[in-house]
Amino acid sequence: MFIDTHCHLDDMKFDGEVGEILSRCRDLRVEKVLIPGANLADLPRARNLAEQFSEVYFAVGIHPCEIEMLDSTNLEAMKANAGHKKCLAVGEVGLDYYYKNDELTKKAQEHAFRAQINLAIETKKPLFIHTRDSNDDVVRILKDYEAQLKCVIFHCFGGDMKLVNALKCEVYYGIGGVISFKNARALQESASKLPREALLLETDAPYLAPTPNRGKRNSPEFIPLIASHLAQNLGVSVEEVEEITTRNAIRAFGF
Repeated sequence: MFIDTHCHLDDMKFDGEVGEILSRCRDLRVEKVLIPGANLADLPRARNLAEQFSEVYFAVGIHPCEIEMLDSTNLEAMKANAGHKKCLAVGEVGLDYYYKNDELTKKAQEHAFRAQINLAIETKKPLFIHTRDSNDDVVRILKDYEAQLKCVIFHCFGGDMKLVNALKCEVYYGIGGVISFKNARALQESASKLPREALLLETDAPYLAPTPNRGKRNSPEFIPLIASHLAQNLGVSVEEVEEITTRNAIRAFGF
């Protein structure tokens, strides 16, 4: 069994096709899919998909580029949804300095990040991290909470070894289609150095489809392809990657 630990199956690019996609996934042994939270507008759709399909689960969170949605009322709504039996995590949350890195933006993102870290601690949920051009600040902030967090997942791990062993809590690294890209040398060189018990598979679909589908709509159907690229990188079989990452996902999220 494979598990896609980060797939935006609630994206409108999949509208009307989810059942067919999941049927094809079952044929490929991709048997569980976790939808991360990115904004509150999509949360009802993610929850509804989780209620409709046994293999779908969801998380609650506001992406750092969507933090204008975060206020006390919406935080309470997130907390209420976190109590749903199929809500397995908080996130994706964090910092993103790629588009804007002025001090006002950084302070606003940090405030939202800390609020959602506290939500993960209060609800005893794993924490999905989105970090882009912001690893130092993400680690600095997380260290304030490392003794209280259940575990942390660095979504779309890009190869920065500064994130490895930076925290005392349990940490996982999401490996997606980027590992197949020719220009992803940092990730390809660092993946084999990561602890095997910390590896997870993800697609980030509909984004970041693996080679040879790069540029096309990504899908949880491509998890076995990502696993094959990771297996080649690690020098092990696809079956071993399947076993390792599935065991890790069950331990991290409690599927």
